Amino acid sequence: MWFENNIVGSVSKFIIHEDNEITYWIDKKYWGKGIATHALKLFLASEIERPIFGRVAFDNFRSQKVLEKCGFLKVGSDRGFANARQK
Repeated sequence: MWFENNIVGSVSKFIIHEDNEITYWIDKKYWGKGIATHALKLFLASEIERPIFGRVAFDNFRSQKVLEKCGFLKVGSDRGFANARQK
């Protein structure tokens, strides 16, 4: 992701257990500017494989909103390891 000529994050697709999943990250300094939503929408327009899934921590409300704005629907929940939390 670019913002004002700076790389501020990334969006990518990976395959896990035969499912297409997206992941994205944005530098905290740039949160709340709509950058993640815009970048994810552009990415999804160019990535034609479907279905594609997104996972988000239950308490990461900002990321949940990004996914919702990009057309993702909540279809379930699970418990998994969160690398950022180390649990």
